[in-house]
Amino acid sequence: MLKQLIILFNLLSFIIITAILPADIKIETKLPDNSTFVKDSTYIIEVDITKGPIFGFAKFQQNIPAGYIAQPVNTADASFTFADGKIKFIWMAIPETEHVVVSYALTATADAPATGVIDGKLSYIEDNERKSYDIPSIPIKAISDEPVVEKIPAFAAISRNVTDLGNNQHEVSINIQKRGIEGFGKLEEYLPEGAEATVIENNKAVFSQVDDKGKFVWMAVPNENKFSVTYKVVSDHDIQSELSAMEGNFSFLDGNETKTVAVLGGAPIATKPVVAVSQPPVLEKEVAPVKEEIAALETPQKEAAAEEKVVEPKQEIASVEPKTVEPKIEKVVEPVQKEEIEEVAEVVEQPIVKETPAVIEKPKEELIAAKESKLNIPDPNTGVSYKVQIAAGKKVVSDAFLRKTYKYQEQYGIENHEGWVKYTTGDYNVYKGARDKREQLANAGHNFPGPFVTAYNEGKRITVQEALMISNQKWFK
Repeated sequence: MLKQLIILFNLLSFIIITAILPADIKIETKLPDNSTFVKDSTYIIEVDITKGPIFGFAKFQQNIPAGYIAQPVNTADASFTFADGKIKFIWMAIPETEHVVVSYALTATADAPATGVIDGKLSYIEDNERKSYDIPSIPIKAISDEPVVEKIPAFAAISRNVTDLGNNQHEVSINIQKRGIEGFGKLEEYLPEGAEATVIENNKAVFSQVDDKGKFVWMAVPNENKFSVTYKVVSDHDIQSELSAMEGNFSFLDGNETKTVAVLGGAPIATKPVVAVSQPPVLEKEVAPVKEEIAALETPQKEAAAEEKVVEPKQEIASVEPKTVEPKIEKVVEPVQKEEIEEVAEVVEQPIVKETPAVIEKPKEELIAAKESKLNIPDPNTGVSYKVQIAAGKKVVSDAFLRKTYKYQEQYGIENHEGWVKYTTGDYNVYKGARDKREQLANAGHNFPGPFVTAYNEGKRITVQEALMISNQKWFK
């Protein structure tokens, strides 16, 4: 839709381009000042043809760049056409007046190139001979009238203050100072071993603890340049020295790039009486956008509650410290050889444990020394990528055994994650590609314990929810 219609015939606002052709023929084209067009605006272009001895058939043509649209205004009894960037005025008998003036409305669309040229030619008949003269090229420009918004460089500085509450209880306050950061944010705290954390002030984040890691997740970080979150740490032993050396980091998006800064500080700085602080209620409208983030932490078999349909665990999972359920050995229907019996116990469904983005451990020697050369172990990825996990076990099994057990002949890769050897296939930059592969495997009758989609950022395994937010991609059922 046009934002404005500029119809100016005032010579002060236009520049006149004159082309002098042989036989006293002269053509003047009135263009906007400095031959500059504002995108999504329309201008009246007037052409004054001093025709000299020309009479009878004549054609005036102008060629304009792509991204411009022309419509007739004054045709001076000529037929007008516009197609493929060519404007044509055609007379079977050009008017007998000395000057023939034609005009057309020229719109520079949003797709108009920054620079271009207008050229053309005049054709006529003289002494039964067709003559044609080229008009010199006229440089033009297209600019946007949208205000230029300067992007503020993303920056964050994080500090930690610890207050000793007594009885091996501590209050931890994380102060975040930011600039130019919007959208997704994540704060991770690596707690002392065995310590339990409960949130005091979440500042609209969703808080969770898995093993010894506490995490605050924002779908959209607060608008304030300075804000904080607070939680309480309880332990059955003195953890002051561990708190002083505690590590943490804050991750955020700068464009499509994930950046991480360390949390500084940690030594207890004050002591105060223990005060029971209840967690402020979190409104459902604040929790709803990130429910999938919490669901993604509950089990490796689920990348998000709405994404993967999985069998609910029979054993209840503790809210703080997940208990590992011993994996069941799948019964193999077809007979196997003696040397394969030991291996079948290794390729089982994944245990029901909470999953959290973590640095992938270095592969064990048995993983590096894969038993078959046919295994496809890809190079480390860059950026966000997706794969499909098909099985997991406690150690690597032979290629022949896995293919025979699941009747699977495609290539696959192996990785070590949280003490498990995980078998994956595919490598996709777009979530939908991995989703389609998952559906294909699920319908192919392989009897895999999964399959389900896994996600990575710079080679580090993360939840699918985080990957979708980082890459700004859509989720598909």
